[in-house]
Amino acid sequence: MASELMKNGDGEMSKDERKVYDRQIRLWGFDGQNKLRATKVLLIGMQGLGAEIAKNLILSGVNSITLKDHTEVSILDRCSQFLIPRDSEERNRAKASLSSAQKLNPNVKVIVDTTPIEENVDSFVTSFDLVIATECSPSTYKRLSENCRKSNVKIFIADVYGLFGYFYQDVNSAYSLYGEIFPNNAEIDTLTSTKKLPQLYYLTSALLKFQSDSNRKPNPDTSEEDIEELKSIIHLQINYSSSDQENKDDVFEEYYGELFCELSPTTSIIGAMVSQTALNTVMNKPVDKYNVFFYDHIEHEGKFHLL
Repeated sequence: MASELMKNGDGEMSKDERKVYDRQIRLWGFDGQNKLRATKVLLIGMQGLGAEIAKNLILSGVNSITLKDHTEVSILDRCSQFLIPRDSEERNRAKASLSSAQKLNPNVKVIVDTTPIEENVDSFVTSFDLVIATECSPSTYKRLSENCRKSNVKIFIADVYGLFGYFYQDVNSAYSLYGEIFPNNAEIDTLTSTKKLPQLYYLTSALLKFQSDSNRKPNPDTSEEDIEELKSIIHLQINYSSSDQENKDDVFEEYYGELFCELSPTTSIIGAMVSQTALNTVMNKPVDKYNVFFYDHIEHEGKFHLL
């Protein structure tokens, strides 16, 4: 019976693989491990959060993972990107991460793709069982969400802003698409304005609106101007939302100074949450009563919400 369960992915699990995955097999069985061995993952964005997710999924033993990133290594990557060697001369982030990523688990195929996701967002996702997107523009997230839903591909969208982070999952088609939850405009639309929204929804929505308008995340070099812009966006959103008049934009004062770069503590937390939730989904144990997770670094807690 066990030998039958071990046949999947690229064939029967070898003795070496069984040794590597022994602890996991004891946790979720041969069937669960074989589901991972058959799973092809697309991971978009290889800054700190992407590195953390890549590490977790490669160690878990997925069939393959494609690291998709067209950007160059920057000084900000030193905040949390641990897969890129300090002495690396490779300028592309995905390529610079390849060697360290592959060494984590030789049983997993690690593939690099340097084409911008915006150039093939409408067709590329159909080749994968699971898509995890980070560092994209809000409009790209929206298109990815729609295309994955159409192709029945599970998708997770995640971002880290300094010490704050969130992720969205689409594992149940009965729930809202990403673009319906985060419309990225000044007003809260009819879908969200009728709901009681968590406080951190406004911060996330403001960050995405900022990113849509400025074509970048908040930057340490322009922190004062960026904070003022975020305050303005949040003020507009709360004023437009009739169901949350008790929320005031000054409740975010503690957050504003800590929204810059991808910092290691948060990439570890969000990366772990995304990875574990994605693995559970692959093994047909999804967290399917919620679709958004916010990590609140001020309160030191993370919570799932259904939006």
